[in-house]
Amino acid sequence: MKRISMITAAIATLSVALAAPARAEQKVAEGAGLIRVVGEGQVLRSPDLAVVRLTVLRQAAEASEAVATSTEATRNLIASLVSSGIARDDMQSADFQISPRFDFTAKPDGTPPSSAITGYDARNTLMVRVRKVSEVGNVLDVALKSGVNEGGSVEFMVDDVAGAVDEARKIAVTAAGKSARSVAQASGLRLGPIIAIEDQPAATVFPYASTEARLRSASTSGGVPIETGKNVITARVAVSYLVAR
Repeated sequence: MKRISMITAAIATLSVALAAPARAEQKVAEGAGLIRVVGEGQVLRSPDLAVVRLTVLRQAAEASEAVATSTEATRNLIASLVSSGIARDDMQSADFQISPRFDFTAKPDGTPPSSAITGYDARNTLMVRVRKVSEVGNVLDVALKSGVNEGGSVEFMVDDVAGAVDEARKIAVTAAGKSARSVAQASGLRLGPIIAIEDQPAATVFPYASTEARLRSASTSGGVPIETGKNVITARVAVSYLVAR
């Protein structure tokens, strides 16, 4: 009996949801109009997670030798990062490449270069998650001293993006309501209820050069200076209102 009641309640809820657009269409048919506005909300968050990409490049005459030296250097890098406090679970191999090097030097007699292979490059890229952004400079310092000689990109992120997006959505809905009231007033219309809300695919996160950002360095010996700044989390919603004269 309880299950039947729950099913009945679900059907009733669905009926109400389906009836709302029908009533809106009826109102429009009776002469009511629609106002559709887009609201945007933004919140600033200090990043609490950084992702660093580090590449070890080694060159040798033979491919096997280049790979061997790159592998040894990568192992030393991983050991150094672990010693500095980075967990192994926060390290992940991101890329591995072996590529030949060619000699394109023009010949003294004017003949075209032979494009002969002169050696091989072996690149091993490691992606490192740094859970204390204040330690990013230290991680880069350790990496440089451990043989990293290419790459070094840093991406600052907000761990709880979903929560920040929810907050941005609330601001966006409020902004949409303000715009709708302004449009209605300017048009001599009476703003009615909301009949539709559409979440726009614009909840993006990107770096923001905050003037309040602090210069973070890794160690007392100087380290690599890192500017964390702020991240902007953006949300947009499209809201439709019934209006009447």
